[in-house]
Amino acid sequence: MSRSAKSETVADLGRPLLSPLGKRAGGVSAVLFPPLGGGLLPYLGLVAHLSRHGPVHGIRALGLEEGEEPDTRISDMADRYAEAVTALPARPDLFVGWSLGGLLAFETARRLPGGRTPDLVLVDSSPAPAPEGPGAYAAVRRRVLSEAAVHMDPDALARTERTVDAHLEARTRHRAEGRHPGRTLLITCTGSDDPQQARRWSPHLADVSVHCLDTDHFGVLRAPHLRQLSSRIQEFTTSLDSDRSRCRTSGAERCRADAAPVR
Repeated sequence: MSRSAKSETVADLGRPLLSPLGKRAGGVSAVLFPPLGGGLLPYLGLVAHLSRHGPVHGIRALGLEEGEEPDTRISDMADRYAEAVTALPARPDLFVGWSLGGLLAFETARRLPGGRTPDLVLVDSSPAPAPEGPGAYAAVRRRVLSEAAVHMDPDALARTERTVDAHLEARTRHRAEGRHPGRTLLITCTGSDDPQQARRWSPHLADVSVHCLDTDHFGVLRAPHLRQLSSRIQEFTTSLDSDRSRCRTSGAERCRADAAPVR
């Protein structure tokens, strides 16, 4: 863990970073990773779907509570989130991330200690900064803050704005490294700011299935496209649950040898 991430560990925080959002036992367990700004509110509709199929946890970003300083490095965030996930009683089956959350899910998975790696669902997420530079994120910044202003008091909004700017600094300095060995579902959007994200993710994902939805970056988590997104994730998680059941009956080694890639 980097020096700045060590300075305020998960155990030091007044309000946990990792919180249960759905407690249904069995099925596929999932963890949701924070988008730009660090809150989990955009995921509410998706949580309603995921929690029908297994336990769900969500990770918020540092900086949203009074007295917290937001992280300005993706590596620090991923170090911190890996610490939080490792503290769970059992390793999750699935990491889910929209926008910046997809990159954080990928980087956190890389940092987990030995054992089974969670599979990934990346929703309109990019592995590297926009080629146009920091100015490419101005419209997204305005949209995130305008929506936050609807349900936040001035103090909370100020903390969110500071966290958004810290995340943008982190986003523009970071490129994904390494390769995820598990399976990945990548959901792209026709109105995405990064139409090349599937190509750019390709070197980093060993087994990826790509689906495109006809919406923009913010619409993908809202009706009517949320239903399509949920359906794609359900297909993916059903295959995960099936493979886990087969592992229990035929043995882990045989399962790993026989598992077919999802396309």
